[in-house]
Formats: sequence, structure tokens, C-alpha cells
Amino acid sequence: MDAGGEKLRSQKNKVEKTRKKIEETEAEISKKDVQVKSHGKQVEKIKKEQVKQGKDTEKLEAELAACAEITKSIEDDGVQVMQRKEEEEKKGTETGAQLEEAQKARDALRRDFAVIRATESKIQEEMEKLGNVAKEERAKLDEFGAQDTKHRKQLAEVLGNGNYVVDEATLLGDTPESGYIAVADALRLKAVNLEVELGGLNPDLTAIEEYKQKLAEHAERAKELEEATAERDKLRKEHEALRKARLDGFMAGFEAISMRLKEVYQMITCGGDAELELVDSLDPFSEGIIFSVRPPKKSWKNISNLSGGEKTLSSLSLVFALHTYKPNPLYVMDEIDAALDFKNVSIVGHYIKERTAGAQFVIISLRNNMFELAERLVGIYKTDNATKTVAINPGRFAVTQEEDAKES
Repeated sequence: MDAGGEKLRSQKNKVEKTRKKIEETEAEISKKDVQVKSHGKQVEKIKKEQVKQGKDTEKLEAELAACAEITKSIEDDGVQVMQRKEEEEKKGTETGAQLEEAQKARDALRRDFAVIRATESKIQEEMEKLGNVAKEERAKLDEFGAQDTKHRKQLAEVLGNGNYVVDEATLLGDTPESGYIAVADALRLKAVNLEVELGGLNPDLTAIEEYKQKLAEHAERAKELEEATAERDKLRKEHEALRKARLDGFMAGFEAISMRLKEVYQMITCGGDAELELVDSLDPFSEGIIFSVRPPKKSWKNISNLSGGEKTLSSLSLVFALHTYKPNPLYVMDEIDAALDFKNVSIVGHYIKERTAGAQFVIISLRNNMFELAERLVGIYKTDNATKTVAINPGRFAVTQEEDAKES
């Protein structure tokens, strides 16, 4: 007799199927644990790479700051060199003015001395002429004296008295020679006085050497300034190239993120609009960015003036836009659906599941229409003053329930 009959066999088959499914589930769990550990290692590796990239970024920023300091130092040195250059030019100008005055005085003295020399030559010629005339006159005078003596002797013989004494100076009186001699002596005295005056001026001829020295020093300082300016220009070009590269990269990313933000926000809110604006378009890094949104059937508002749910949708739209531009492998979100209604929770959950397949999202949520979409669900609870966890696969569990319903 068949005890239990067909119903018992059916139950045994179900038990056997359930046991096989449990074994398959345990095997799948073991496989997933291995994958989780493998993913954990990959996450650690990625984190280390992020830390390394952060250090490289800090190093580049430090180098950029050092370049800026060097540029500032070179500019300061250039200013000091320019100041010294101006001082040396001023000193050179003053020395040149003094030298020019001394040269003018020297030239004036030379002209006066030349005039004196010419006058002296003329006087010498006149004196020679006067000397010749004096010789001729003296010869004539000697001849007249001889004749006078002869006449006196004749007169003495006639008178019979040869003791007459004649004063030659009284007879001659003042001659033209004495006047010329006096003029010549006066001119000689004036020439001597001018020579003494020229020697007394004693111009500082060392000013010329000092001026040449200052010119050489000025040329050296100008060369140093030129080298410093060239180095400054080189560093300035490098600095400007880095600034331009940073600005170009930022603006390219900003435009791409802005366009993607519009698309994501319109998709999540079913008709809204959002945009990013630069506070200072000429210098984007000085002020920041304004995030404005227009919820469906509402006006434009700043994100700070939105309700809790609207802020959540706006922030998530920006996160998803950033993920599209530069994906990250892992995201952790804590109760992002707390301020959302059932509809928006479902929209956000399906967007994360369908549009962000290239990343792993760890979401803390209390909304069933959010965590039911997860590939892996971890429940945390507390019993006997101890925290425990249960991990299930909602997708597989739902399929199993449907199969059981069909079989029953």
C-alpha cells in the first residue's frame, strides 16, 4: 500500500527542489562573497590610486605656488634693479652735468689762454719791432753823441775850456722805447696772472674716469635686469600656460556638466530645467558657481530656496551629471530618498539601476521601492543586544516566490 500517496511524493519533490535551491543559493552566496572580497581589494586599490593622485595634485599645486613665489621674487628683483638703474642714471646725469660745466670752464680758459698767447705773440712782435727801432734810435743816438762830443770838443777848443759835463739823460729826455717797454711788461704781467688763475681752477679730471666707471656699472646692471626680465617672462609664460590649461579644462568640463545636468533634471522631474552659472565669467575661480533650477510648473529659483524634496532631486541630478562627465567606481548615499515621495523614489531608483551600471552604489534606505531594486540587499537588525545582518538577493527571491506560486 502506498502510504501518503501522490501528495507525499509531491511534498518530497518540493523538499528536494527546495534543498537544491538552498544549495545553489549557498553556492551563489559563496561565489558572491568571493566577488565581494575581490571587489573590496579593487576598491582598496582604487582608493590608494586616488590618494596617490591627490598627492600628485598637491605636489603640482605646491610647484605652481613655488613658481608664483619665484615669479614674485624675480619681479621684486627687477623693481630693485630698475630703481638702482634710475639712481645710477641720476648720478651719471649729475656727474655728466658737472663734467660738462668743468669742460665748459676749461674750454673758456683755453680760449682766453689762446687769446693771451696770440696777444703775447703780437706783443713780442711789437717788442721786437720796437727793439729794432730802439737799436736804430740808439745807433742814431750814439752817432749824435759822437757828433755832440766832437762838437763839444770843437766848442771847447774854441772856448778854451774842456771841462764841460753834459747830462745825457737830460739831453735825451723820455724816448719812445720806455713806453713800449712799460706796455710789454704790463702784458707779460697779465699773461702770468691768467696762467696762475687757470692753474687755480684745478678742474676734477677724475670725474671722467668716475663717469666711465658708472657707465660700466650701469651696463652691468642693465644686463642683470635683462636676464632677470627674461627669466621672469619665461616663468610668466609657463604660469600663464598652466592657468590657461586649467581654465580650458574647467570650462570644457563646466559646459559638458551643465548640458548633462539639464538632461538629467528634465528626465528625473519630468519637465523641469536646471542650469549652472558662473558668478564671474572672466575669472571663474574667484567667486564660484550659482546652481539655479526651475521645478515643473514653477519659476526659476536658487537651490537654497527650494523645498527638501526639490533640493534632493537637484543635488542628485548634479551628482549624476558629474558621474557622466567623470565616473567614479563607488558611491555611498545615506537616505537620499527620505524627503521624496513614492513616485520620485521610484524614478531615482530606476535611474540608478539602469543609467549607472558602470559604478557601484551603496545606498542606505528605508523605502521598499528603493531597496527592492537592489542587486544585493543587506538587512541590519539587533537581537539580544547584538547587531546582526542578513544578506539576500531580492531579484532571485522574487523569482522563487513566483515559481512557488505557480507550482502551488
